[in-house]
Amino acid sequence: MTGIWGALLGYFQKYKYNNRFFWKSLAMILIMASIPGLITGLSIYWIATNNVEEELQGLHQNQISNRAANIDDQLAFLEMTVSHWAFDSKFDDKLKTLNFAYNYETVQDMYRTLLSLESSHPFLQKVELFLDKPRPLVFTTERYKFLGDSADVENYETLLKHDKSMFWTFPKIQGTSKQELTIVNKIPGDSTEPFGALVATLNQDNLLKVLKTLTPYDEGVTMLFNEEDNWNLSSSSGAEGSKLDQALKQAYKKHQADLGEAAVNDAKPESLLFDYQKVSYSVSYGHFNRLGQKWVYISAAPLSSITAPVVSISKWILILSFSGLLIALLLSWFVSRRIYHPVQRLLTLLSGEKNAEVKDEFAMIEKHWQHMSKETETMRHKLKEQMPLLREGFFLQLAQGYLISLQESDLKERMKRYGWETEQRQFVALVIQLTGFANLEGRFSQGDESLVTFAAANIIDELFTSQYEQAEIMNFHNFSIGVLLSFPAAHPLTWLEDDLEQACQEIILAINQILKMQVTISVSKWVHNVKQIPHLFEEVKQALVYRDLLDENQIIKTEQLSKLNVFKETGYPFTLDKEIIHAIRNGQESDAVDLIGQFMKELAANGSTEFMLQQGMLQLLGSIRYASLQSGMNPVQLFGSVNLFEQLAQIKEPEQMLKWFQHKVIAVFVQEMISRQDYHFKQIIEQVIAHLREQYMTQLSLESCADLFGTSPYTLSRAFKQITGINFIDFLTNIRISNAKSLLVETDMKINEVADAIGYQHSYFNRLFKKYEGITPSQFREVNRTE
Repeated sequence: MTGIWGALLGYFQKYKYNNRFFWKSLAMILIMASIPGLITGLSIYWIATNNVEEELQGLHQNQISNRAANIDDQLAFLEMTVSHWAFDSKFDDKLKTLNFAYNYETVQDMYRTLLSLESSHPFLQKVELFLDKPRPLVFTTERYKFLGDSADVENYETLLKHDKSMFWTFPKIQGTSKQELTIVNKIPGDSTEPFGALVATLNQDNLLKVLKTLTPYDEGVTMLFNEEDNWNLSSSSGAEGSKLDQALKQAYKKHQADLGEAAVNDAKPESLLFDYQKVSYSVSYGHFNRLGQKWVYISAAPLSSITAPVVSISKWILILSFSGLLIALLLSWFVSRRIYHPVQRLLTLLSGEKNAEVKDEFAMIEKHWQHMSKETETMRHKLKEQMPLLREGFFLQLAQGYLISLQESDLKERMKRYGWETEQRQFVALVIQLTGFANLEGRFSQGDESLVTFAAANIIDELFTSQYEQAEIMNFHNFSIGVLLSFPAAHPLTWLEDDLEQACQEIILAINQILKMQVTISVSKWVHNVKQIPHLFEEVKQALVYRDLLDENQIIKTEQLSKLNVFKETGYPFTLDKEIIHAIRNGQESDAVDLIGQFMKELAANGSTEFMLQQGMLQLLGSIRYASLQSGMNPVQLFGSVNLFEQLAQIKEPEQMLKWFQHKVIAVFVQEMISRQDYHFKQIIEQVIAHLREQYMTQLSLESCADLFGTSPYTLSRAFKQITGINFIDFLTNIRISNAKSLLVETDMKINEVADAIGYQHSYFNRLFKKYEGITPSQFREVNRTE
């Protein structure tokens, strides 16, 4: 202990002056380091806890609002889906006269249809078809039954008496107090005298799972009920949960009464604070308007669950503040000691030697400074060489929206680094799309897309940079090139538009002459903020889908799209749709491709846009996938895990669309259909052959066998010829002649008895036998018995 104090005393005596400075610097550094940090920590604690709590509650309300909107959209989509069912051709007036005993295929098709409807939405649990005529019956996915109980008939008849063609109802489950949420749609959909109804029962477990997302915490409760309060769905359980539900309903009604009539009719979500059994809840509620009914949803979450992060943050702020104060004390003591030797440390760093002897320290510092200046100049030169690449990368990121998180001032500052003036400027974005690559026979081949785009970008760069002061060309490598132009804000807008129009015409002419490709140019509106540039490029890219397929070169201005009538309705060729599916099902691949070509021509007629063509082709793809499902094929197994809709949406040119449909869809579908039909018909033909061998002596015909095995005579005849190599009649005749020859040789039966035994009349048997064997039956018997 004495030795330590002696060492400290010697240190203070050696650095007496510096010791005073040491304590002064220590006190000053401590004040500078500790007090601001302490003030900052307390301020952060006071401000952050309040603001974070408000932000968390606001975020909670926004989450509930967004998720409620999502639930509303799903219910609306369900209603739209059910409304479309009633207009299906399967539910027309033919059902009133349907004979269920003899229309087996129709009944089976109805089972498959109901099964498809039942699986069309995750909210659906069960779909029933009620028919009032010719006899009251109920179809399900498993069976159908005629209604004999008058109470059951009355329950279903009540649905047909409802004043609306589609409505929600809440029938009770027999034997329980639970209610099922059901949507009913009368059929046919456009009839004033419905004879049946589609009854879709919701899966309340799935609906409840979605409703629970309105309360994104482990605690709380979510409710859904209609305004009349005759149906209720809640995530709570037990008697205590039921009491909380009732208390929430009373609080909701009271809050509605306090807000008044205007708030009752307002569809915006509302919120309130609610205390129940010493627990404060943040309650949010809103309305769903469902087919004339008002449904109310209520989400209640404990405030403690919402504000739990605030408590944790507050503790950590205090811990970090006091830890920072302790660290400041230690650092202040350490820095105050090290501040004695700053120059020595710098010399050691520059010379690389500790305690180096230097006559003129600042001369040495100056020498090293000059050396570092030269190194800096070298790095600046290298940076200048890399500047074009950096500039290109920056503008690509800006156009594609990767810099959207930056502030306006940050974006302007970066643009200034690359030589762009941004103050008092206006900006316009262009996207130039090249088309007609598939028609360039001999000039380019598959895989040259990037080369063609690069050549077009060079042409555009040469034209624009020679005419405009600030122009940036961006190569998107998919037959599209982006252009960003900047002009002083004082320039008249009409003059700029005329000048830009002329420049676009020059680009179109140059690319037509050099690359022999067509050009579509999309021009955005004019803006003054750099932060809006990504939105401009997004708008002009989307505008390209409205190019006229019948016009080779086009200039599209986004502000004039509505005036160009690009959103006009285009008739969908439903007749060709059915003919295409029929051709595919019959294995007529070439006919299906030709029909799709006609289908595309009808869609593209009358100046149809690329957008309308794509929408029509996407709908056709959906019809083909649905046809595969109806044919018993799983589309996922048939087409693999590839997203066909995404692939089709990427194709821009009609010729490529037609080739894609031929190779990716039709060929796959037809091949699978043919393989299935071959196996099916082979089984049928084997059964027919066995039947012929057993019953050859009876009156057999192609028509009777076709009826027996559930197919048409034409189909049976074609399949028989394809599989056996001979037609039906020749095969049956061979069997009978073979058996007749055995009877003639092995028995003493008369000729007319042999004819009867194999199913022929005597005279016809003689002629037929001589035709096949070259001799009469009597001669055949004599020759074979003599041998």
